[in-house]
Amino acid sequence: MGVAHAIEADAALSPDEVNAAYSWVEWPQRESWRLEAVARTCTWFAARTSDGELLGVARLHDDGGLHASLWDVIVHPDHRGNGIGVALVRAALARCEDRRLVALVSTPAAVGFFDSLGFVTEAHGHAAMYLRPHAGDHH
Repeated sequence: MGVAHAIEADAALSPDEVNAAYSWVEWPQRESWRLEAVARTCTWFAARTSDGELLGVARLHDDGGLHASLWDVIVHPDHRGNGIGVALVRAALARCEDRRLVALVSTPAAVGFFDSLGFVTEAHGHAAMYLRPHAGDHH
């Protein structure tokens, strides 16, 4: 039986809440100032129980015209399989539905999940490319 949840757009997540979500997937904790800077330029979406318990998060970075990217789609391990991740992604995509491209970087474990939502790993020869200026600061 699933836990009742509501999706909150424009969620005001504290750095502690974001770091708690990161810990669910064993990602490194981030400095508060970095997470506060992210919150000023991105839109957080949160799934919460009726009593406010955080069940999942997603972050949308949208340029307002051409492109958007989806980041940090995380659902608490105890609540996966209840549609929370799908609801978070759909809420974020609804916010940027007229963009020409929505990109994301998936963990290997989540490729199938994003594939089921219509994302593809390769399109017309395009390749995702990365530069990590601070090699010790990644997940």
